[in-house]
Amino acid sequence: MTVNDPDLSVQRHPPIREQIVSLLRDAIAKQEFTPGQVLVERELCERTHASRPSVREALRQLEAEGLVESKNGRGTIVRVLSQNEADDIYDVRGRLEGLAARRFCERAAADERTRLQRSVATLEKATRVGESTSILAAQAEFYDALFSGAGNPVLRQSVNGLQTRVAQLRATTLAAPGRAEESLQEYLGIAAAIADNDPDEAENLAINHVAWAASAMREV
Repeated sequence: MTVNDPDLSVQRHPPIREQIVSLLRDAIAKQEFTPGQVLVERELCERTHASRPSVREALRQLEAEGLVESKNGRGTIVRVLSQNEADDIYDVRGRLEGLAARRFCERAAADERTRLQRSVATLEKATRVGESTSILAAQAEFYDALFSGAGNPVLRQSVNGLQTRVAQLRATTLAAPGRAEESLQEYLGIAAAIADNDPDEAENLAINHVAWAASAMREV
C-alpha cells in the first residue's frame, strides 16, 4: 500500500453507552421524558435495543450530567430543576446568546446568514400552525445556525454543556399562554438586527429574549 492509496481503516462507531446517552439526552430535551418521570430500565432496554448493563451505564452518565437522579424506592427519574437552578441557567444563557448574536453580526459568512434567516422563516410557519414539536425543532435550528456562524468554538462548547437543560426550559415556557407568538416576535427582531448588521441591537435583543423567557418560566 502506498501513501496515495485510499484510507481503508475501519471506522469505529461510538460505544453503545455513548449512543444510549445521546438517545436519552435527546429524548429528555424533547420532553419525551418529562421532569419527574420515572425511567424504567426494562422499557429503556426495549426502546434502545440495548442490554440492561449498558442502559445502567448510560443512566449513570446522565446522572453525572445532572439530567437524571436516583431516588430510593423509585429508581431513576428525570431531574426537576429548581427555580434557582433555572434562573442560573437563564443568566448564563443570556450572556452566551447575546455574545453569539454580536459575533454572528461581525463574523458570519453569507451562507451562514442565509441559513439563519431560513430558520426564522421556518419558525414563523411552525408558529402559525401551532405545532410545538415543529416550533422547538425550528428554534433549535436557529440556535445551531447562530452559534455556528458566531465563529467562536469556545462559545459553542460552553453552550453545548447547557443544551439539554435549555431545551427542557424552552419546551416548558412554550406551554405558557401566548408565549409562542411573543417568542417568534423576539426571534424576528434578533434576525432583523443581524440583517441590518447592528451587533449592539442584536446582542441586546438576544439578552432580552432570554430575560422574557425566564419571566415566562416563572409563570408556568
